[in-house]
Amino acid sequence: MIFRQFWSNQHQVVKNTFIASVLVIVAALLLYFYKFDGDITGFFRIGSVLPLSPYLKGQHVLVHQGEIGYDGQQFLSIALDPWLQNQDSLETFDSPKYRYRRILYPLLGYLLSLGNRNLIPYVLVVINCLCIILLVFFIGLDMHKHQQPVWQSLLVLVVPGIWIILSFSTADLLSSLLLAIAIYCYRSHKNIYTSISLSLACLTREPMLLVWLGFLLTSIYERKRQQMLHLFWAWIPPVAWNIYVLFRFSDRGTSGIRENFGWPLAGIADKISQLVTNGLQAKNLFEAYSFALLILMFVGIILITRQRLKDNRAIVSSVIAYGLMLAFSTKTILGYFLDYSRVYVDVYLLLLLSISSKHYLKTIPIALSSLLTITFLLAHS
Repeated sequence: MIFRQFWSNQHQVVKNTFIASVLVIVAALLLYFYKFDGDITGFFRIGSVLPLSPYLKGQHVLVHQGEIGYDGQQFLSIALDPWLQNQDSLETFDSPKYRYRRILYPLLGYLLSLGNRNLIPYVLVVINCLCIILLVFFIGLDMHKHQQPVWQSLLVLVVPGIWIILSFSTADLLSSLLLAIAIYCYRSHKNIYTSISLSLACLTREPMLLVWLGFLLTSIYERKRQQMLHLFWAWIPPVAWNIYVLFRFSDRGTSGIRENFGWPLAGIADKISQLVTNGLQAKNLFEAYSFALLILMFVGIILITRQRLKDNRAIVSSVIAYGLMLAFSTKTILGYFLDYSRVYVDVYLLLLLSISSKHYLKTIPIALSSLLTITFLLAHS
């Protein structure tokens, strides 16, 4: 009986991963053929304000006139010239000092395409598709390990930020996958893999250094000496890379800190004021629902971790890091649901990864996010 139950749960992880694979492939193909008319550059939301990468000139590129473009445009420019050897590549960035620090996603696109610039846009999209599928797999593994309902890993697919990131080809999915792997490895006492995952996550998005610090403090509190030792070296590669970028591009743009982060709670106050001022318009109600849902994710994690704090310390440290980021976020991040749903996508995933005996505390908030996901996909199609 025990063996049969074990195999059933393991089988469910594989089954969920297969279902996720089919849905992600279908969604990506629909976007590619229907939304972007077979033009892979549509995934990168390229605007006309900034110059095109020199390696895109002469090619058919889907350009949105009058727009500055989205972050995916910047990642594509880096992937096409990861060492920034072409001087014209620098002109494609709004701030090289800020953009180049997030090197892992575009570098991975370059390496996996073997430097073939015709393949790079496709590879970057495939990487994000694989990240969604692997998120379902690793969250399912973690749920199986801790006797949580394994089917809940499929709720990854109703998180709105997942599809926003896929549609705009930003690095957040890779960062989220590495965080999920780090949590799984930390709970499984795989010290080296935990540290490697966090180090790579920090090379994907530098705010992940806060999450790394949370893991370090958690391992100190739990007296995990070996984990502490490994985490002490995990910060070296991302910090060294950030220092290199800041020195190399000291006079090229800003670090992004002042634009994205300010006085504590000021951005949240501005957001609430905006929602109240704009009244009962449909777009504003949707925005209010989206922002309230993000706050609900934090509340759900707090309720769960209060019940089983010992099992959720890695989750607590991570959500504290994201809570601090939210408290200091400016309207640059909080102004529009596309932005904060993407930046704080990990909060949804941390709720899923929380170990709870009251499963509705996870399923209800995440299920409520399906409305946002459906609305975004319909509007974006």
